[in-house]
Amino acid sequence: MARPKGDQAATALRRQAILDAALEVFGSNGFRGGSLRLVAESVGMTEAGILHHFGSKVNLLIQVLQNRDDKTNPYMDLDRQTGPELVAGWLKLIKFNTGHRGTVELYTVISAEATSSDHPAHEFFKTRYNFVVETMARVFQRLESEGKLASKQTVDELSRRLIALSDGLQVQWLLDDNLDMNYHHELFFQNALTAKAWSEVESILVASKAA
Repeated sequence: MARPKGDQAATALRRQAILDAALEVFGSNGFRGGSLRLVAESVGMTEAGILHHFGSKVNLLIQVLQNRDDKTNPYMDLDRQTGPELVAGWLKLIKFNTGHRGTVELYTVISAEATSSDHPAHEFFKTRYNFVVETMARVFQRLESEGKLASKQTVDELSRRLIALSDGLQVQWLLDDNLDMNYHHELFFQNALTAKAWSEVESILVASKAA
């Protein structure tokens, strides 16, 4: 027998509330320090109730990480966007992150923990980093094919340096939120792109703000 739509909606809302609470708990305490008890208390449930929805603490963590990525995926579309549009999408994503400190904390803390091969999120982050490196290399490849790349570095070098810059800036920003992460990312792209391409990026960003 199918579950009534009202029940499905209530379940979806409850699951999202758990994911939001887990993001805060894991982001502040890490995976090992963040207990299901803390998550359960945040949403007024029992630990058994959390497990009913997610099965295990490990599954909950992976769902939190995946949920965050699902929210940021729309910023960049390799199938449809030009090189400058993809760069603008990356910069919009950085701006989005500055408004979601808990998410930045989660990724910074858990990714550091997950360097240990026995950590439950180790494979998740290993796969994710490979994906992001390959994705940004494709972005720089597109810019190169469009004649909009000024840097003499290879697309792989640019991709890895951008990601290293981004991760490092996130740590610095968590320590001092007066740091302007967007400025330093913009500076990176200004140096990597032709002047005309960077002008296109700026126009896209201005248009998106006015929309």
